[in-house]
Amino acid sequence: MITNVLLTGVGGQGTITASTILAQACRIAGWEIKKSEVHGMSQRGGSVNSYVRFSPDEEIASPLIPEGQTHVLVAFEPVEALRQIGEVAPDGVVLVEERRIVPVTVNMPGFSYPDDVLERVLATGRDVRILSAWATAVELGEPRAANSVMLGALSVLLELPEDAWGEAMRLVLKPRAVDVNVRAFEIGRELVRAQS
Repeated sequence: MITNVLLTGVGGQGTITASTILAQACRIAGWEIKKSEVHGMSQRGGSVNSYVRFSPDEEIASPLIPEGQTHVLVAFEPVEALRQIGEVAPDGVVLVEERRIVPVTVNMPGFSYPDDVLERVLATGRDVRILSAWATAVELGEPRAANSVMLGALSVLLELPEDAWGEAMRLVLKPRAVDVNVRAFEIGRELVRAQS
């Protein structure tokens, strides 16, 4: 079976790094993997999407996820979850960080950040899990590890071997960042298990 994961966020949140760790974990497990990214205005706080498709036993022809067939949406920012919710399969799971980062596009005249963004995501009928990844990472003393909290939550929903994640982090992250990110990952696993 092919699993489709869409990671979305705002430039600077580590969306691409998180998707690279996921892709490396799949490779370490010996799985087929395809990955694609859309950076947009990521350097200026704009939207960033990364598509990751993987399978232990099927060949994958394209890195792009067919419309409405995302199994797991990992949203590092609530309005980005709302933007991408239509890509999620009806039985899909949405992991969403509760902390708002107002994208640069929302600051333009005629646009505003919706006050009820999380309520609107919840109202879609998908299995939505709201996480405090950034606050958790701040408690660890490394706000940039919020993406690892989200990856830990994602890992509970996937059948990838647990040791593949740690090895992938060691390959992708700078050595001095590995320990705190591994701790953040483990806390993310605990957070999502507590919601089950």
